[in-house]
Amino acid sequence: MRRTATLLTAGAATCAIAGLLKRQSALADERVRPYLTPAPPVREHYGDPADPPLTLAVLGDSSAQGVGVNDFDDTLGGWLGARLAAGGRYVRVVTAAVDGSRAEHLDAQVTQVLAAGPQLAVVSTGVNDVRNRSNPRRAARDLGSAVHRLRAAGAVVVVGTTPYLGILTQVDQPLRTIGHSLSRLLEREQVRAVVAAGGRPVLFGRLLSPVFRADRGLFARDGFHPSQRGYALLGEHVLPALLAEAADVGLPGVPSGS
Repeated sequence: MRRTATLLTAGAATCAIAGLLKRQSALADERVRPYLTPAPPVREHYGDPADPPLTLAVLGDSSAQGVGVNDFDDTLGGWLGARLAAGGRYVRVVTAAVDGSRAEHLDAQVTQVLAAGPQLAVVSTGVNDVRNRSNPRRAARDLGSAVHRLRAAGAVVVVGTTPYLGILTQVDQPLRTIGHSLSRLLEREQVRAVVAAGGRPVLFGRLLSPVFRADRGLFARDGFHPSQRGYALLGEHVLPALLAEAADVGLPGVPSGS
């Protein structure tokens, strides 16, 4: 009887915590929504049409799509496209990224971009897997499968891992701490999967989350997505990884520097 009462008490406590976390998540969304800047229309080409062509694919969630800024040039894909074009290539940017996407959606995005025959691919994902409490290992496997398909098609692949959600001030405790722990766990699984699939991870969580925490100007008005400066910071870490990976695999015709 005592054991039954204990189990009932534990069950009630678990339900109460789950309810609290659900309310805190909804409250955080309400705080972000009024300041949300939708992703801008895609600019497809950068550089001189007389230069040799280069196709860059961008996949993932809102951080890959460019939510938070008004001009595609200020998104991760646009920033990379302009810098690659400065190296003497006519760059086509193809994007299948969609706000709210999780790792399980990457397979369809890969299918979409492969039609363009990209030489380079950038994936940025993870936040929505944490928010939706996706199984970290399964999410990492889905990510690894997407990287494998891109690599098999001949593309160099760089993956920006999930940022640490503990830096988001709109999220109350204890949800903020839980989100921080889950995003760290997912990042570890992502790194293993990406490396195993032949891609190169850039640790947005470990490397960049402390920088975003210290400089709120790196966030857009919603306090959740990157600002123009924030996306530029992501690009500054992704571009060297792209160029290094291209050099490692001997991909011809990719600019040797930014």
